Amino acid sequence: MDEQELVPVYDAMDEIQAVLHRELLEEAGFDVMEREYESDIFVGVRQNDLHSQLLVHSEDAERASQLIAEYNEEAEDGDLEIDDTDNDAEAADNSEK
Repeated sequence: MDEQELVPVYDAMDEIQAVLHRELLEEAGFDVMEREYESDIFVGVRQNDLHSQLLVHSEDAERASQLIAEYNEEAEDGDLEIDDTDNDAEAADNSEK
């Protein structure tokens, strides 16, 4: 990913948040770079109480931030829809055996 004009759109407190939001952005078609704050020298020691930041191209920042905000609002309200397409296919395969 070209590092010119990258701006932060999400501060992840832990690895789970980083992975979840990174995948959300990538599935929406954004190029995402993660800036980790854990020191290579002191494993487990974080800077700024953050695990990492997710960065996107400046021209995508507004749309990416909006997507993250909408996702987080739905998560807080308990309104997230889960895509069970893979699980449904697996269940069908198992029932045929």
